[in-house]
Amino acid sequence: MLFAGSAVIALGIIIVVLSSMYLSNECIYTGDIPSFPITTGSSGPYVLASSYPTVNDTYPIYKIIPIEITDGKIKDLGKVFGLAGEIQNYIPSAGILRLTDNNKDPYEILEVNRYTGVISFQIPSKALPYTTDKQPNLPSDEEARDIALKYLQERNLLPDNAHFTTVSIGSQYTHKTIDTFKEYNLTKNVGFMKTINGFLICNSGMTVTLGDGGEVVGVSTGLREIDPEPIRYVKVISPEQAYQKLLSNDVEMQYLPEDYDEVIVRDIGIAYWIGEYLTPVYIFSCVNVKGDSQEQVWQYVSAIDPSEIQDIS
Repeated sequence: MLFAGSAVIALGIIIVVLSSMYLSNECIYTGDIPSFPITTGSSGPYVLASSYPTVNDTYPIYKIIPIEITDGKIKDLGKVFGLAGEIQNYIPSAGILRLTDNNKDPYEILEVNRYTGVISFQIPSKALPYTTDKQPNLPSDEEARDIALKYLQERNLLPDNAHFTTVSIGSQYTHKTIDTFKEYNLTKNVGFMKTINGFLICNSGMTVTLGDGGEVVGVSTGLREIDPEPIRYVKVISPEQAYQKLLSNDVEMQYLPEDYDEVIVRDIGIAYWIGEYLTPVYIFSCVNVKGDSQEQVWQYVSAIDPSEIQDIS
């Protein structure tokens, strides 16, 4: 596992905190929670504070272009990040290969998953320092965005249809004693997501991690190549049906913690999800409420019945 905070890579799955820029003008709701009837689902109380969107009857699905990972490609990627070294079959069961440059001080690593194509560059001691007694000098959100964009553009790592989404805190260090509590933000993550025909691809993204002084200390990317020609169009369920699936906890991936008082659904939209194919999903932009605290979260519900793609070869 390489990245702490809002981007986590484990066995080739990348999870990136998203921005609601594709759903509404507000990224995080900070005002008073309106009074709406609470609907109790199997995963807790939801409050529907959004109208249902108007959607098409059908949406296209797309083919994922197969990934071919060779030692030559990994070494070429190493050159992009300024690394050299021998390739190690790091976690064979997960298909994870590692290139470690021990000539760097501190050492730097590049990991590539041959099955999913997820790429992870990191300076471990700077991306995840074990302890600290002072707050690192992190750039402002605007500065972080500019640094990340320049870094990716200089290395030709940012596809044309990938867009900036959000800046968030990455790894943190907390020091507690009987009398004191200190929390240090160690890194910031700058997120980018890919789109297809204007729709967000939810579980495929790129994160640039910045450390002290704005140094790039990590880059993770799971941006998959998509055949732009649709395989075909498939019927989607209604937003009302998708909301019922959400109440039943029938979601693509569970992000919600268990200790929340209520979840306010602020916005609902259509996006895409990478599985065996690229298929439409409903994305629910929510506010998780626990006491006086609020946290932006997103939930994803498949917009199609599995039978819609059973006969695709």
